[in-house]
Amino acid sequence: MRMLAALHQRLGTFAHRLAERGEALTARLPWPHATLRTYLVAAMLLATVPIALLMAWQIASDLLTQQRRTETSLQRAAAALAREVERELVSSIDTLAILAQFDSIQRNDVAGFKQALLARSLLRASWDTAYLIDLDGAVVFDTAAPDARLGERRAATPLFRRVLEQGRPQVSDLVGDGRSNGPHHMSRYATAIEVPVVVDGTVRYVLGAWINATVWQALVERAGPPQQGFMSVFDRRYRLVARTLAPQRFVGSAMPPDAAQVIARSPTGLERMQTLDGGISYVAWQAVPMAGWGVAVALRAEPIEAAQREAIARAILTAAACLLLGVSLALWLARRVSQPLRRLATHGAASPMARIAVHEIALLRDALVDAGRQDELARGLLKAKADEFETLFANSPIGLAFAQDPQCRVVMHNAAMTAMLGPPQQGIEPAHVEVMHEGRALERSEQPLQLAAARGRTVSAMELEIRVAGRASTFVIASAVPLADPDGRPRGALGAVVDISERKLAEARLVATDNELRASQRLVDLAQQAGHVGFFNYRFDRDELVWTPGMALLFGVESAARGAPVASTLAAWIGRIDAGDRTMVEQALRRMLGAGQQTETLEFRVPLASGGERWLSSRVLMSYASDGQPLQMVGITLDMTEQKASERERAALVEREQAARQTAEASNRAKDEFLAMLGHELRNPLSAITSAAELLHRVEASAEVASSARAVITRQTRHLARLMDDLLDVGRVISGKILLSRSPVNLALLVERHASAVELTGDAAHHHVTLALAEVWIDADPTRVEQIVNNLLTNALKYTPAGGHIGLAVRRDGDEAVLEVSDTGVGIAASLLPRIFDLFVQGERTLDRRAGGLGVGLTLVRRLVELHGGSITAESSDAGSRFLVRLPAIEAPAWQSVPVRRLRTRERRVLVIEDNADALSTLCAMLELDGHSVTTATDGQAGLEALLAQRPDVAIVDIGLPGLTGYEVAKRSRAAGHAGRMIAVSGYGQPQDVKHSLQAGFDAHMVKPVAAQDLQTLLVQE
Repeated sequence: MRMLAALHQRLGTFAHRLAERGEALTARLPWPHATLRTYLVAAMLLATVPIALLMAWQIASDLLTQQRRTETSLQRAAAALAREVERELVSSIDTLAILAQFDSIQRNDVAGFKQALLARSLLRASWDTAYLIDLDGAVVFDTAAPDARLGERRAATPLFRRVLEQGRPQVSDLVGDGRSNGPHHMSRYATAIEVPVVVDGTVRYVLGAWINATVWQALVERAGPPQQGFMSVFDRRYRLVARTLAPQRFVGSAMPPDAAQVIARSPTGLERMQTLDGGISYVAWQAVPMAGWGVAVALRAEPIEAAQREAIARAILTAAACLLLGVSLALWLARRVSQPLRRLATHGAASPMARIAVHEIALLRDALVDAGRQDELARGLLKAKADEFETLFANSPIGLAFAQDPQCRVVMHNAAMTAMLGPPQQGIEPAHVEVMHEGRALERSEQPLQLAAARGRTVSAMELEIRVAGRASTFVIASAVPLADPDGRPRGALGAVVDISERKLAEARLVATDNELRASQRLVDLAQQAGHVGFFNYRFDRDELVWTPGMALLFGVESAARGAPVASTLAAWIGRIDAGDRTMVEQALRRMLGAGQQTETLEFRVPLASGGERWLSSRVLMSYASDGQPLQMVGITLDMTEQKASERERAALVEREQAARQTAEASNRAKDEFLAMLGHELRNPLSAITSAAELLHRVEASAEVASSARAVITRQTRHLARLMDDLLDVGRVISGKILLSRSPVNLALLVERHASAVELTGDAAHHHVTLALAEVWIDADPTRVEQIVNNLLTNALKYTPAGGHIGLAVRRDGDEAVLEVSDTGVGIAASLLPRIFDLFVQGERTLDRRAGGLGVGLTLVRRLVELHGGSITAESSDAGSRFLVRLPAIEAPAWQSVPVRRLRTRERRVLVIEDNADALSTLCAMLELDGHSVTTATDGQAGLEALLAQRPDVAIVDIGLPGLTGYEVAKRSRAAGHAGRMIAVSGYGQPQDVKHSLQAGFDAHMVKPVAAQDLQTLLVQE
């Protein structure tokens, strides 16, 4: 197996080194000159050899894998056999240890102990006998020997001594057992297991058992030896205790010394070694530590290695056959390829040739034929080009000179060059010609043609002055390019000379004109700077925009300070425009170009570096070609910043004036509408009250009509009081002066109670009211919540025709209590829905004002809901309207019983101080009907005197009295020692009014009109 692993490793190393050397040779050595057949054979070999090597390496890998699998199997079998041997030894030791604890042996009753062993069959089936030895080494009893022979046996063996010395169980090596008379050879051998018997903490005996070698032989045979292999058990002296192969021959024999030395080095392992029968085997061993024994599992090496040799031989033969077949095929194929190539090389592509099987060679033949045709065409074209160049050289108006050597000894001139310089002489220029550059005469070697020819570099255009005797100077631009031979060395040069004399004269004239223009431009720049104006010119073909300095100053360009025109592009100009106006300018220019428009005025803003902005106005003039393409755009730009500022200021003034006028008109309309509504809402109940009062004058008090009239007066008075309360409440809410008296409120119970009250009063007699109430508690002011419910329900009743449905629902949604009021009325107009909660906003009202009101109810509802930390929304459709009120919900409180105080009624002496005769008479009549004694006063001074003189139980005082006010009456009476109950009556009910009354000395404050029930409650209080 080691040979196979080494072979596998060497194959891998060889293949790796072969690849490395091949790469190195390919990189360093040139390809040898050889025939195509040789290269094809080499290619076949290069393709086949790696495959053969790879196949050999794969076979070696498979053999190595199989070898490792065999080794693993051997090691597992050795470990399993070791566990079986150890299990048998542990079972025997445990049994002996249990027997050593019997009561009989602990009482030193040896006979009883032996009798117990024999009587109860406590001996293991694997034991031949059990025996007991005293400390002197004498056998006390042996279950398999007669008692008469006990004195003759002694057990002073090394095993016995180890038990006494170490005080723990011991296992012996293989020993001969003379007591056994069995016919089998192995019955003569056995092993002993001995354990100490401790009595009262001291070793008194040694208890042992003999196990015949046949037991171990049966154990290894049950373990199942591997095919073509065997198993064995050996003791600490490396003597075989059991062996599956020829046990009669080898049990009791010692292992070969070399094998024993190898096994002694490690408790477990696998090696190739010689066995007792002289053969070579692969042996896996495993130690049994508790006994010092070991087990071995062996597999014959010869069959395994013979199979490996056969596999390697097959691989080598297969690789050789592949190489031979590949070389043969390569030679045959090389002949098919090389013959057409040889014919192409010897006879050419144009010669007749049989069919070529190789596609690439056929393409090569066709390419050679095409290349021949192309060469013929190229030669013809080259001759035509040469004729054209000669014609161009001779007839070109540009002076051309052709130097045919680096020293310019032979120079050819065309007619134009001869006209400028005169006819050339052999190797030199005419002596009368002088070449000047920047005022200096150039040597011949410094002239462009000579520089290019001698140094092999291109000479850029040089402006030269050529002076020929007898003629005016000629100004030219000369350039030259070198000509190189195949090796890259200069072999001559070609020069060109362009006459620019006319251009130089024009430039001189332009310089003079420019000087005049500059003087004029300075005047224009001063005018631009003074007048905040600038000019620009844009050429479409060059995308070049030129600004005058005035234009640049308007755009905040720094170079304007230098007084020079600024060159830019159209995109850069548009990029300097404010982002808000940039799109407008671009669209206007595109519109001009699309429509062919010539003029346009553009107004835009330009941001300044200082942070401000500047308004500019550009008047644009566009010019077009005959085909409609734009050519040029010129224009003038004016600074309009001051004008725009003035326009914005005027516009702002106009806007503020219009807004103020609209606000005033809206306020005036709202005032007129509110006053009209208020007048109408007041006249209706006053008219009803007046009619009822007139009716009371005409009929008897006991008549049914009188009773109806009194009900009308009561109902209309309550309606007036509610109108006043709504106005006062919405004023207090808007000003933020309302205070909430919070307490836990059952919202469902409150809504149910209010709905019942509405039914009792008959307000909902013509509608169908449905309730869907779930118990939800809120922390709120019950009076204000009832006011919310009342306004929403009243609103639904107003705008729902008779027979309509009105729904009241209370539910909990998460942490919120939801109150829903829905109706099937006329709905809310879409334009009115966003403003429905604004002050004095109402839906469309009919002429009969059945759905009338002051327009403050929903405003009051929204403000009250928001004061409680909630929200309200309105929805409307053709099916009606729906209002959703959301308030923070709380958990239901733990109720405590509250004692109910009964009002104790009794007569009171009451003084009423009121300057309004009608109010005084009705209030006195109401008090007298309740059984109270009433006196009156009509001004503040008389009231104070009556109060101090009579000392009544209760004084009802109007705040707005002539003479002394109600506040002064209270203060002076309290100062004089009056301790009776005092109630203030006023048309003002805001918190500060109540506060002033209490500070003046009143006990309570009531708002007109006075409610009879509230007054009765105050009168009965102590």
